[in-house]
Amino acid sequence: MTKIKKTREQLLVGDVCLFHDYEDDYNVFCSQLWLLTDVFGPDRKTPRKSFVFLAFRCARSGKWHEHAIQWPADHLKIGQLLERYSRWDFDMYFCPNSFSKPRRKREYALPTRFAWCDIDDSPPEDYEPHPSLLWKTSPGRFQGLWSWDKYHEPDEAEQFSRLLAYRHGGDRNGWTITKMLRLMGSINHKPQYDEPYVQTVACDWVKIRARPVALQRDRAKLTSPLPDIDVDPTKFDRAEVIRKYRKDLHPKARTLMRNRKAYEPNRSAQIFHMIAALHEAGASHDEIASVIWPNPYFVEKHGHDIGKLNEEIARVVGKLGDDA
Repeated sequence: MTKIKKTREQLLVGDVCLFHDYEDDYNVFCSQLWLLTDVFGPDRKTPRKSFVFLAFRCARSGKWHEHAIQWPADHLKIGQLLERYSRWDFDMYFCPNSFSKPRRKREYALPTRFAWCDIDDSPPEDYEPHPSLLWKTSPGRFQGLWSWDKYHEPDEAEQFSRLLAYRHGGDRNGWTITKMLRLMGSINHKPQYDEPYVQTVACDWVKIRARPVALQRDRAKLTSPLPDIDVDPTKFDRAEVIRKYRKDLHPKARTLMRNRKAYEPNRSAQIFHMIAALHEAGASHDEIASVIWPNPYFVEKHGHDIGKLNEEIARVVGKLGDDA
């Protein structure tokens, strides 16, 4: 693995200064390429035919462009994709984990040496152990990546990520092995921000021996896995689904489903409300997906990310009980 020394605000690879100037497109491009190569390999103990993922969300339309890259055979595709999708026009994401097929689905996940967490606005310094790589995604909000001293099967890897979030106040829904993280050097195009750079804060690739420990109050919750869901949002017509269950839907849920703009600030709460209402009315997972997929609350939060659609439905269905 490339030698990366711990620092703040920048990373060093030999004599090359990574993320030295966030306004310099060339420096950022080279830095992203180095960093992704470091995360994806070359010491990764996975089959030679494995796949890693990059994704790009159009700042204007919210359209999600996801690409599977065979690693390491097709490694040059990383640079091609970084050039094709300008950070000035797209939000940029990567998944730190690899998969056995070119589909970012949990069933194809391979063993990983990482844990990951949406730290959000919880204090990064409180996390134990400290993250190997810490970056700021927007003012006061962070993400982290932990590099363990050995590889773990997907179930165990997810458990460690979940423990980090539950114990320290991170996003409790961001621990699945299919998780996409914002790429350092990119730009956060969410409308509530003034296009801040996604900036590195600290990095130390020394392998971590310690593992996070669950708080007693969270242990029961941590033993309940999300249901495995694979939806097709094009199988049903959105308007027909709303019409079919209209009488069993709360008026607020119907309003949210028909909104052409996201009027309420808490996107996650509205997504939850709509999925819960449809599930309790008896809608199937694919019917729920057809309504949520084009909804402005979902699109503004996740773009057209089918993985996130599966996660959101699985999360709500898992809490309510899956009888659909």
